[in-house]
Amino acid sequence: MRAVTPPVRPQPDAAAELEALFAAMSDVILVLDVAGRYVKVAPTNSALLYRPAAELVGRTLHDVFEPALAEAFLRHIRTALERRETVHAEYALPIGGHEVWFAAAISPLGPDRVVWVARDVTERRRAAEALRASEQRFRQLVEHSSDVITLLGPDGTVLYASQSTQPVLGYRSTENVGRNVFELIHPDDRAAALELFGELMQQPGHLVKTELRALHKDGTWRRLEAVGVNRLDNPAISAIVVTYRDITERQRTEQDLRETLSLLNATFESTADGILVVDLAGRIVSFNRKFAELWRIPDSVLEQKNAAQTLAFVVEQVAEPEQFLARIGELYARPEASSFDVLTFKDGRIFERLSQPQRIGGRSVGRVWSFRDVTETRRAERVQLATYRISEAAQSARSLQELFAAIHEIVGELMPAKNFYIALYDPATELLSFPYHVDEMDADFPSKRPGKGLTEYVLRTGQPLLVTPEVQAELERRGEVELIGAPSIDWVGVPLKIGDRTIGVLVAQTYAPGIRYGETEKHILQFVSTQVAMAIERKRTEEQLHESERKYRLLFETNPEPMFVYDFETLRILAVNDAAITRYGYSEREFLERTIRDIRSPDDQARLDEELGRRPDEGAVRTGVRHRAKDGKLFEVDLVTRPLEFAGRRARLILAHDVTAQRQLEEQLRQSQKMEAVGQLAGGIAHDFNNLLTAILGSTQLLLNNMPSGDPRREDAEEIRHAGQRAAELTRQLLAFSRRQVLAPKVLELNAVVGNMDRMLRRLLGEDVELVTSLDPTAGAVNADPGQLEQVLLNLAVNARDAMPGGGRLSIETTRLALHEEHLERRHRLPPGDYACLVVTDTGVGMDEATQAHLFEPFFTTKEVGKGTGLGLATVYGIVKQSGGYIWVYSEPRRGTTVKVYLPRVPGAAEAPAPTPPPRAARGGTETVLLVEDAAPVRALARRSLEACGYRVLDASDGPSALELSARHAAGIDLLVTDVVMPGMSGRELAERLAPQRPEMKVLYTSGYTDDAMVRQGVLNAGVAFLQKPFVPDMLARKVREVLDGG
Repeated sequence: MRAVTPPVRPQPDAAAELEALFAAMSDVILVLDVAGRYVKVAPTNSALLYRPAAELVGRTLHDVFEPALAEAFLRHIRTALERRETVHAEYALPIGGHEVWFAAAISPLGPDRVVWVARDVTERRRAAEALRASEQRFRQLVEHSSDVITLLGPDGTVLYASQSTQPVLGYRSTENVGRNVFELIHPDDRAAALELFGELMQQPGHLVKTELRALHKDGTWRRLEAVGVNRLDNPAISAIVVTYRDITERQRTEQDLRETLSLLNATFESTADGILVVDLAGRIVSFNRKFAELWRIPDSVLEQKNAAQTLAFVVEQVAEPEQFLARIGELYARPEASSFDVLTFKDGRIFERLSQPQRIGGRSVGRVWSFRDVTETRRAERVQLATYRISEAAQSARSLQELFAAIHEIVGELMPAKNFYIALYDPATELLSFPYHVDEMDADFPSKRPGKGLTEYVLRTGQPLLVTPEVQAELERRGEVELIGAPSIDWVGVPLKIGDRTIGVLVAQTYAPGIRYGETEKHILQFVSTQVAMAIERKRTEEQLHESERKYRLLFETNPEPMFVYDFETLRILAVNDAAITRYGYSEREFLERTIRDIRSPDDQARLDEELGRRPDEGAVRTGVRHRAKDGKLFEVDLVTRPLEFAGRRARLILAHDVTAQRQLEEQLRQSQKMEAVGQLAGGIAHDFNNLLTAILGSTQLLLNNMPSGDPRREDAEEIRHAGQRAAELTRQLLAFSRRQVLAPKVLELNAVVGNMDRMLRRLLGEDVELVTSLDPTAGAVNADPGQLEQVLLNLAVNARDAMPGGGRLSIETTRLALHEEHLERRHRLPPGDYACLVVTDTGVGMDEATQAHLFEPFFTTKEVGKGTGLGLATVYGIVKQSGGYIWVYSEPRRGTTVKVYLPRVPGAAEAPAPTPPPRAARGGTETVLLVEDAAPVRALARRSLEACGYRVLDASDGPSALELSARHAAGIDLLVTDVVMPGMSGRELAERLAPQRPEMKVLYTSGYTDDAMVRQGVLNAGVAFLQKPFVPDMLARKVREVLDGG
């Protein structure tokens, strides 16, 4: 064992010194071993010991402190011993009821002990905490200030920016740190900012204030109010401190306020009302210019704001000054009262006066007077009332004179009208009459033709006229008027107009110098003139209106479209018009018991449900809807629907436009176009056939002329001729259908044509068909080809006979029909006009709709094969159309047929029927004939025929060849016989080219149809010689001789 050296005991003096030294120290000094046991406690400041020293020595840290705290202290001891270095720590202990903070230094003392020196740092820590709290409060103030605080370096670099930077300029607080602040200043403001920054740098502690624009992060510029101060010499700051705020909105608000004040001031000055503001004592506070103008108060009085003088000017003008002053006193005694009344002036002016208290901060501080000049408005109301009275007078007056007197009285209440007259112009007689006149100077106002008076001037120009003596002199100097009657001082006249038509002049004039007229009086007369004109026109035409009233009522009741109103929810019909009652067959009561479902076709119910499910608010148009009448018949309508309120319920208005006739017209147009196309085809075929038939029939006649009567071949030649004639007849029918045959119209009495055919028709119809005629004496005359008109009647009679195989009745009647507007019925359309009507009615088998649709088509027939060609009615159709007429057919199966032919009536006497001359033998001659025909067989036949008659014939195949032949032929040419339609050059053009060279040459045209220039609408022009193909040699010879002998 190692010897233990006894401790050296200090000397008493040394111990005393050490005791005194410890007593003077405020730190706690402890010696603890590695286990945390208290080895020694120095006798220092015992007040800082957790427990008395005697209680600590020998105990461990776990004996004294909570485990966590004891363990923490042990860790410090172990660390100091392991590292062989001093360890520092801070901790707090509850001592004497207070928390005491210690700063400890734990140093190793030997291998297993430490010296623990702890100093009380409570006050220092409290001071540090207070400083940190102060700094935190300052930082919170800075960071939460709405103003932005920025610290700048001497070169303008941003050193710090508060959090308010983001709401003001959009940047995060650190985003601009290190950036030169002048980069953010608007270029236009940068120079001034640099100058102020330089001023700050030169004067530490100096404060500057300015406004400038800074760049927001979104690229816009914000106006800022900035305050800067130089704190570079303050060690705690060492920066230029800049505080700024966004004043963009404030400036905008200030600008808005300035604009609002400006607007209010402008409104105050520009309002049509005169405004006066006074205080509670009645002293003038302010007024606008209109107030001075309305009350005619001198500026000198108003500028002084002298209430007494101002009131004196006002009272002098009003008609009832005492009542005016009493009302003012009453209102001044009641500061919270408002008032409205009407002021009448001595000179006739009328003001509306409104007075209201002026309140500021919820209490009355004065009164606002508002005055509005309503003189013209009240005058206009009187004039408007006058128009109503004139209208009432027009209704109640029993005669024009009574009406004129009432008009004079009403005008006289609006203006001085002692001298007053009404002039009316009748364009039929060209007379200006004066049916009413009251005048101090003139008593005689006879009717006359318009001259150069003032009345005629207004009548001529259609413009109102105010004539003063100066205007009268100027008009007379220009020669536009002459003085008629006694001269007046002022004269005012306005035209009486109905639309753009001037029917007369309304005049007032004055002879007294004290009564003058101006623009006001002219405007009064002008305003009432329309009503006066209407009243006069109404009385003048009353008799004619009464006469035509029944006719117009009838037209209204038959023409308007059916209309319904039905309940939106229940669909029940609420109202109908007369047109609906007529078209649908229900009475009004029956209609009101039904819904709109009841008038729709059963097949349309699904569509109706669909339409009801999507009824638009603004209404709709429905087309192709089928409605059902009371009798069960369906017809097509187009519907227009609109929403409305009816008897307090949601409802719909329906206008039903019956388009049945329109659809039929469309079908008729399609049928007409088809007929036109077929007609063009038929006409073209007929033209070519006519050329062939001319050669066939001509050659047959030449053959027969040269064949003896007993020749066995003659019978065959006759058959050829008969067949050719039948073909020619078919060709004529095709031409008639296609409206290309040549007509020779005459003025004929329709009744005479029917009468002349009576006997022939009776023979044609037979004994089992009864023929009845009914001829209207007023049927009149028509312009038609007599043969073709007879053909129409004949074909219709034959068709009627064939439709009555068992016999029946055929009625032929004539009548007259005058239409003033277009008439539509079923598929037929008849324009306005005066017509002679031929009606053929049978009691036969009739026709269905399908048959009628093809009725006029060529080769369409319902007869057995071999019993008809199908051209009979097609021929009728073509003749009627070519004659300018219309044909209607009405028929139903087993109910017979009615055919109506409408031909335009013509004035003048009918021509007597010319007797048919007996055929004369063809006579020849020796003249020279130029024959031009493009069909070679026809040209050869014509040449042989003419040469056989002794004529010298020059022939050509076309126009250019004929011109060349004529140029080579030096001798004369007596007659040009030319086809009309030829390739290259027409026959008419050829004749016109030859006419200057051979003026004496006559012309005979030939053609197979009418599609040429000398035949207009199938009617032969006067003076034109024409031979219709097909022709035979005898017909050609006779026509050539006729033309040559015609002079």
